Amino acid sequence: MPLPQRRSGCAHSGGSRELRGNTVFNSLTGRLTETTTYGIRIETSGVEWDLETSAQTIGTLARSQDVVRVFTYLHHREDVMRLYGFHSVAERALFLELIKVSGVGPKQALRILSGAGIDRLPAILEAGDVDSLAALPGLGRKTAQKILVSLQGKLSLDGGSADGAAGTEIVAALVDMGFDRRAAQAAAVAAERGVDEDGVGLELRESEILRRAIVSLSSGEKR
Repeated sequence: MPLPQRRSGCAHSGGSRELRGNTVFNSLTGRLTETTTYGIRIETSGVEWDLETSAQTIGTLARSQDVVRVFTYLHHREDVMRLYGFHSVAERALFLELIKVSGVGPKQALRILSGAGIDRLPAILEAGDVDSLAALPGLGRKTAQKILVSLQGKLSLDGGSADGAAGTEIVAALVDMGFDRRAAQAAAVAAERGVDEDGVGLELRESEILRRAIVSLSSGEKR
């Protein structure tokens, strides 16, 4: 599919870097214009970008009434160029681990994420649950076994950490307040997920993640 869509102009991104040998935009920030059966479209600086995403990303961003930020991966092979989008750094990290497995391409990795999500997939892999993995849409037992051999024990059970440098700063702030680091990481991830699902605006995102994490950790201490 062509990129970008329809309009002309200059795109704004969250910075570029090398990711698995491909120069990509780290993220796109803009107005969600459309959801499709395979992904989303975002307009930023007069350019409409067509991104393939998981069902979880579609559902998360479709609830947002504000400007959205999508983390990206550019897949470029011969004459095919596709842009993939993710609602969080953690989801992209899982995607990148999956496509490292021989025989698993970007489209299949998205189907796996759509079927299991970033909450359930690490637990399936950690438990070595080949039956649950093989039951995911479009994934046979042979490929499921290859994924387990490649990734079992290598992924965090919380599906990653809160986003990028900001997430690191949030966890550090929580630790400085006296909270346990592992508990702080888990609380930050859960808070980030809730903030994304609620469609909190970018200008309030980090402070809201921190606030929710503090509330969660404080409630846990009282029980």
